[in-house]
Amino acid sequence: MIQLPSIWPIALAAVVSAAGGATLAYAWEHRARQAEVAGIRADIAKREAAAAEASRRRIEAASRAADASIAEKDRRMLALDATNRRLRHDLQSATTGRPCLSADARGLLQQSPAFRIGLSAPTGSALAATAAPAADSLYPLSQARWGEGRGEGAGNDTTDTDIAGWILDAASLYEQCRARIDAIRQWDDEVSRGR
Repeated sequence: MIQLPSIWPIALAAVVSAAGGATLAYAWEHRARQAEVAGIRADIAKREAAAAEASRRRIEAASRAADASIAEKDRRMLALDATNRRLRHDLQSATTGRPCLSADARGLLQQSPAFRIGLSAPTGSALAATAAPAADSLYPLSQARWGEGRGEGAGNDTTDTDIAGWILDAASLYEQCRARIDAIRQWDDEVSRGR
């Protein structure tokens, strides 16, 4: 009989070849996956860098908008202060100092909730330098200012000069508030760009 070659060496060679092929295929696949992961990481890094740059630009734009709106508000406040100084000086010659609001009427007006909000006197106004307010008032612009009575025989009555000063102070507070709100609006318009 003819002796057939043993199948074990062929089987062993087949197993070794299959194992080598699988190892090479795995190494090839692993290398491909590593390249893919590296590409994904590079893409993520690019996106993060772009997001950081966009964020930096938005912050710079917001800072520039804030600087511009604050500068505009300050310009308006300086112009308002100059106008108020001129008007306060002109009011001294335009008013007579005669009584026009009695102490009783002033006391009734001071019971209004508006006098209890605790506003401070506008900078540079005559109210900023007045004495402490009367003990019965919760509003700092009260009797210490309105009871000065610069007119003849005025007593505790409020004069037309006092009323004119109060009107100027109220208008000044309004303009200061409006300038601040406009500055906020200007900043928001710059930052949000209509969003």
